[in-house]
Amino acid sequence: MFEFAKTCIGSGNYVCPPDAGPAWHAAYEAGCDMEQLEANLKLATEDRLLKHDQLRNEWLEFESFMEKIYRGLKFIKSYHVYSR
Repeated sequence: MFEFAKTCIGSGNYVCPPDAGPAWHAAYEAGCDMEQLEANLKLATEDRLLKHDQLRNEWLEFESFMEKIYRGLKFIKSYHVYSR
């Protein structure tokens, strides 16, 4: 569940290739997960789309979960008055 968060974080072992161009170096320095990008480029177009759909569905599931948490918190706050 919620694999999306894990795919946005690199393993930290990626080494930028010496023959990489300036745009690749700039993206790497900006914190983009180049290891994940390289892995995605090795996939066929259909596989990339399926992976994207899976991650999008997991993200939507996560947003739905967080909305339920938020509504629950609002409900609890509406019935409890905090005294300070």
